[in-house]
Amino acid sequence: MKTPYLQIALDNVSLEDAFRTLSGGLGQEVDIIEVGTMLILMEGMHAVRILRACFPDKIMVADAQLSVAHFGPKILSGGTQFVTMFSPARNEVKAEIQSYAKEHGQEVQIELYGDYGDGWTFEDLRAWKNLGISQIIYGRPSSASGPWTCQDADFVRQLCDMGFEVTATGGVTYDDLDMLAGLPLYAVICGRSIRNAPNPAAEARRIRSRIHELWK
Repeated sequence: MKTPYLQIALDNVSLEDAFRTLSGGLGQEVDIIEVGTMLILMEGMHAVRILRACFPDKIMVADAQLSVAHFGPKILSGGTQFVTMFSPARNEVKAEIQSYAKEHGQEVQIELYGDYGDGWTFEDLRAWKNLGISQIIYGRPSSASGPWTCQDADFVRQLCDMGFEVTATGGVTYDDLDMLAGLPLYAVICGRSIRNAPNPAAEARRIRSRIHELWK
């Protein structure tokens, strides 16, 4: 089974703050760097292009939460491998951005918004798969708190069983990895648990080592 990638979410409010987070070697310890939604809102494509230039060998995500088709080419012009889309966006919009991304060797990630049955359904997922979208980001429901549970893991497994490459997010910490162990995940996103650590690079290294132990 493939070992999931470790992704850092740069949900910072400025480039200066993002580089403070990445200082000390954090950028070298993770597999994927996510230019967070807030960072894009505050700094625009400037942030995407600078981070892309500084980390040319890393997989990179522009977490733009797109819902408008003509924004897609502008965001993807930053050279990231992935761009995120808002799950309630119309399927015609998803299809248009997916087509453009595929043409340029890039991919769309749909981030599930809201709880199952409230924000999205399995029927929606099947429709997106028919559009050629293979990447899903599963964030724990906003009503959830505390450690990840068997119910969370079972839901992720259902998404994987549908043939999606699934990225897990939502307050994931070192201690949550045991609950996710064995799932065929594409990536695990750690944001606050790494950014707020006394030594973010060391915490990322600890988490990445545990991922390799659990999925070997």
